[in-house]
Formats: sequence, C-alpha cells, structure tokens
Amino acid sequence: KFRIPVVVYIAGPTGFTLIESVQQASDFLFDHWPGNDSLTWTDAMKCCAEDDAVDEASVAFLAALKSAGISYDRTVEIY
Repeated sequence: KFRIPVVVYIAGPTGFTLIESVQQASDFLFDHWPGNDSLTWTDAMKCCAEDDAVDEASVAFLAALKSAGISYDRTVEIY
C-alpha cells in the first residue's frame, strides 16, 4: 500500500479513482494510458513491478501522471 493514497481525476461518470496500492497504480497505468510508450510510463511500470519499491513506485507513478497532464490530489484523507 502507498503511504498516502492518490486521487486521480479521470474522464467518465465517476470523475476520479482512488489509487492506494502499487497494484492499483500499475493497473491504472496500463488501462488509462494511450500508447503506453512514454519514458515516464515505462519507468513507473518498472517501479511497480519491483517487490519492495513502494515509495519508488509512488514517486514514479506521480511523475508519470504529471508528465501526461493527468490531475491528481494527495491531500484527501481517507477515514
């Protein structure tokens, strides 16, 4: 699990998705990334595939979102 969950804003009826784990980040990158071929996408996918790299995966995931212009929020508290 990520230390801080990430709310990612996406097109569609819900408008957002909550990413709480490396697996969810990997799934999001695979499912919502047209082309799947940018350097930041590749780096994030590699980090998500490593077993003990939760913090690195989180950083790489956020970098990929930023690079793609996908909005996200890390200030939402989950109770």
